[in-house]
Amino acid sequence: MRLRTSVMPVIVGALVSSAAFAQQQPKAQPPSVGVVQARMVKMAPKSVQPGTVVSRNDSQLASEVEGRIASVAEVGTIVPKGGIVARVDNSLAAMQLASDKASVARLEAQVRFDRDQAQRMDSLFAQNAIAKSTRDQAVSTRDMDAAALAAAEAAFKKSQYQFDHSDIRAPFPGRVVARLINPGEYATAGKPIVRLVDIAATEISVQIPIETSAYLHEAMDVTVEIEGKRTTAKIRAIVPVGDVASRTIEVRLTIPPGSGFVGDAAKVFMPSAAAREVVAVPRDALVLREDNTYVFKVNGKGVAERVAVETGAEDGPYVEVRGPVSPGERVIVRGAERLEAGQKVKAVFAS
Repeated sequence: MRLRTSVMPVIVGALVSSAAFAQQQPKAQPPSVGVVQARMVKMAPKSVQPGTVVSRNDSQLASEVEGRIASVAEVGTIVPKGGIVARVDNSLAAMQLASDKASVARLEAQVRFDRDQAQRMDSLFAQNAIAKSTRDQAVSTRDMDAAALAAAEAAFKKSQYQFDHSDIRAPFPGRVVARLINPGEYATAGKPIVRLVDIAATEISVQIPIETSAYLHEAMDVTVEIEGKRTTAKIRAIVPVGDVASRTIEVRLTIPPGSGFVGDAAKVFMPSAAAREVVAVPRDALVLREDNTYVFKVNGKGVAERVAVETGAEDGPYVEVRGPVSPGERVIVRGAERLEAGQKVKAVFAS
């Protein structure tokens, strides 16, 4: 009995010490989460249309003159506007140019003589020193040689043009993506030499049903997805000519530089009906699970509530949600992945 009496003070002292230690330890703080307010916005339902990334400048450059190909730019070469992409051997063009230049010089000298001769004949005719037919012959010779000079000058300009255009130049900055002829081959006028593509001026071409065009307008922003990456594109042009078979029209969308390669497949989210007022939250607020899609919202007591929602239309970073979410309620956009329903949280508005 004495042993039990001696142990009791030790046990009581240990319990008191443990309680005091527990009181000294700081309480665990609730996790901080980023929140934003659900919004009431105008949003239209969208349909996904397949599109293709194309270049606004994609040309097969052809030769304007005939001749043997002297050189062609290698595939992948970046060419500035006005840069040379291919050369046609201009040896014959140079010889023709020299010949036409000499003809112009000869006829210029002949016309100068004819003019002086005609003036002399006019003076002699005025003095009744020669017959009228002699004077008329001198004037006729002058006029015929002047016409011949004009023809020679036109031929010289043509030769100069052909000589200058033996160098095939880029009409826009771009990259050589294909050689359609090789050095040593003979090119005729109009035969394609290279394919040049302006990879900096890309856009999306998409065919949409004619009936949905009523909900579009030029300069309108739409969401596109290229190789799994989303970005915002702007409608540059709506081509108002439909295809008889498919009942579709073409829409061109301008995309930011570097969004995709020419030829990439794209998904275009096009409005398919008139816009309506809906409750929307950022896409980051959605928690995807196998059984449903959820949103965590923070109530007035700082407790996270998990609610199931259905998603609808999308507009940029916002998604329509249908469910127990009202405009102005705080929804969690950061930190919801590890939360449990009913957990106390510290809400911080996300910037």
